[in-house]
Amino acid sequence: MATFGSSSDPSRQIMTQSDRRRRLLFRAVATANLAAGLVYIAWRYAASINPSALALSLLLLAAETYGTIDAVLYALTMWKPRRRVAPPPLEGRSVDVFITTYNEPEGIVRRTAEAAMAIDWSPLSVHILDDGARADIRALAEELGCGYITRGEEWKGRARHAKAGNVNNALNETDGEFILILDADQIPEPRILSRLSGYLADPRIAFVQSPQSFYNVPPGDPFGSDAALFYGPIMRGKDGWNAAFFCGSNALLRREALMQVGLLSYAETAEREVRASLGDLRRQARRSLRDDAAQRAWKDAVRAAVREARAGLRRGDPLQAVSDALGEALREASAGKGAGKPTTGGLDRDIARSREAVAVEGVSTISVTEDMATALRLHASGWDSAFHSEVLAHGLAPEDLGSSLAQRLRWAQGTIQVLFRDSPLSKKGLRPGQRLMYFATINSYFSGFANLVFVLCPLIFLFFGIAPVRAWNLDFFLRFIPFFVLNRLMFLVAAEGLPVHRGEQYNLGLFPLWIQAVLGVVTGREIRFTVTPKTRQSGRFLASVKVQIGVIVLTVAAIAYAVTGLVLGTRTNLLGIAINAFWGCYNVYQLAAIVRAAVYTPPEGWAPQAPSPGRDQGA
Repeated sequence: MATFGSSSDPSRQIMTQSDRRRRLLFRAVATANLAAGLVYIAWRYAASINPSALALSLLLLAAETYGTIDAVLYALTMWKPRRRVAPPPLEGRSVDVFITTYNEPEGIVRRTAEAAMAIDWSPLSVHILDDGARADIRALAEELGCGYITRGEEWKGRARHAKAGNVNNALNETDGEFILILDADQIPEPRILSRLSGYLADPRIAFVQSPQSFYNVPPGDPFGSDAALFYGPIMRGKDGWNAAFFCGSNALLRREALMQVGLLSYAETAEREVRASLGDLRRQARRSLRDDAAQRAWKDAVRAAVREARAGLRRGDPLQAVSDALGEALREASAGKGAGKPTTGGLDRDIARSREAVAVEGVSTISVTEDMATALRLHASGWDSAFHSEVLAHGLAPEDLGSSLAQRLRWAQGTIQVLFRDSPLSKKGLRPGQRLMYFATINSYFSGFANLVFVLCPLIFLFFGIAPVRAWNLDFFLRFIPFFVLNRLMFLVAAEGLPVHRGEQYNLGLFPLWIQAVLGVVTGREIRFTVTPKTRQSGRFLASVKVQIGVIVLTVAAIAYAVTGLVLGTRTNLLGIAINAFWGCYNVYQLAAIVRAAVYTPPEGWAPQAPSPGRDQGA
């Protein structure tokens, strides 16, 4: 076994001979796949467009182009995975454990809190962050001897920002050097901090993320909850580009990093407010305002305050001191501009009086997926991250399709919000590899449009005989088959033997949900943070998959219609019908998985077994 890594990085990257062989195999297959993909897609553009069905032909070509780009991004993600060995624990550092909760049952919160209190670490402070302000949760905290934090009066009438606001509120009421964030259902093992803390011995690392694992996944994983591929090869691949994501729970974060990026964001917001105010004043074109000395003095004071805050950060001044100084300077500037001075017609902005309850927001509030947005902000500010692939906490996955779809919709909407509000493609400070890793994740949620085309094209040909390509001939097969086979092989090698079949089914089966997510963000529809139910919701959920059912019924009817035409002699394109019937059957098979999940009930006698608080579940 060989190890290597920078001397300043306390964690070690390991690479066994087997790892080397797997990486070389993947790179060889990925390179061959990408070459075959370029040959195929170039031929499609140059020689296969059907002018008699131009719109359909171009739609399919666009969908295939998207698929090729997606394959390139996937190959890059897996190109240089990082496998880490946990460094020695960073003993003696204070840790605050945040257990975030809103409406989860008391029993679920109790299991997590009891396990958190049993974590083998000192000094340790456990806090239940109860956004529901419930009496039974307060009583639970008192019973167990842990902290209880809820929102104060300063939050009334202001944006709450769901989980992000809950954590930001707690950041202002605690002082531990590191913060372990746990969802209400994520039961930690006693060794979790011993395994994660050593990574933060590297002063450049802002957080270390460990996997989310679920102990209640039913046999066969009908809802596609098992995320072994993401919390394994994919996250190791992103870690290789220093782009491992913060995933909202089971992560240990450095308070200093959160507060630093929060303060930077606060300063940038103040600066934007100044610029907006200046723009408003210029647009008014009122000489009295342009020449008003008090207004100029105010603007100069605000600019000076922001410059000094930035200088303080560069000097390494304590974050709290920088924050306090900036807030005081802004208050003084705002107070001085109003007394006895000409007004600005209500256009000026009182920057010191923030619209937020917490001015310095360590956790980003721009998206309902606050975790990814926070990681993006940390990486753009020059912080590093790490992924530790060992399961150290055990949680609850959705136990019905309705809850699963609601959770996935929130993930998709929040991820797309990041693209439009803080795009990794344009955000300053990110390295090229980090931009690609963030974009790869965001781009995956646009697959709904491509998959819609893929399910419609067989239907259109089988019903109407309209072909999206000029001909299914030898030229087509000589280019398509190598690309298709190598593409499947690349995904198989990348999975490292993990079961990915259910994930592939849901990738196609959820195309209506991904389209809904994109359209919801693009059209500006209000998106609310919804807590995923932690218990099975009663009923069946066929209404949630009516589009998928419709596609299945239409596909079966289309195949029957086309085959009947062959028998009766009204259709003669046997090869075209065979190809499209094959893809139709493939689509039906994939879509059927989500329809079965809509009516799924657990086997009689099956019940999930929660881990025992205070016990490690494995080495």
